[in-house]
Amino acid sequence: MADAKAARDRLVQACRILAMEGQGDHIWGHVTARVPGRPDLLFMKPATIGLEEIAHDDVITVNLDGDKVDGRMPRHIEVFIHTEVMRARPDVMAVVHTHPPHAVAFGALGRALQPVGHDGAIFCDGLPVFSETSDLITNATQGKSVARSLGRHGGMLLRNHGIVTAAATIEEAVMKALFLEKACKTQLLCESCGGAQHVSTLEDARVKRDRLLHESQVNAAFDYFVRRFSGV
Repeated sequence: MADAKAARDRLVQACRILAMEGQGDHIWGHVTARVPGRPDLLFMKPATIGLEEIAHDDVITVNLDGDKVDGRMPRHIEVFIHTEVMRARPDVMAVVHTHPPHAVAFGALGRALQPVGHDGAIFCDGLPVFSETSDLITNATQGKSVARSLGRHGGMLLRNHGIVTAAATIEEAVMKALFLEKACKTQLLCESCGGAQHVSTLEDARVKRDRLLHESQVNAAFDYFVRRFSGV
């Protein structure tokens, strides 16, 4: 029970971090994390409230078929992004889906993300773009297509829609979402000036990626954001 409570609390913190960093979109956007000891169940941010509004008792539980099995609030209709990614990827413990504006704008350009800065290096081995539809992902078939497009990657763009990130921890999934939005913003700045003339080599980018995604760095950064919204 203690592990489950801690996981719910961490999901609440994840949602508030995303909102604080500009990834809130009114009542839309959602985060999930597997229930400790129950890989077939997911804790999820519910529908009808903003990322910044969520409290511990608001968190709902869904199964891998997308059915709500616990909680008083409604689930998001895009639950299938989360369930099908996790069904396809047993290594994934958390998924983020948001609509950050720079990532949405960058995805509309149809250009590859470059390792302009450290943030772009996170995705140096590829950033898939899901383009089968720009509409919401409202059924398992569409969710499976998203999961196939994501493959073994840790992040992707949903063209004209938003982003998806996936990771072995909720902290890493959140940090990948923040890295992706900042990477898109940085490249858009370069594009406005004619495009980047210099980017990191693949070798350098991989070194930077592995350093930034080291568990100690990810957890320290996540806790930094918790302190910021807590006013500590």
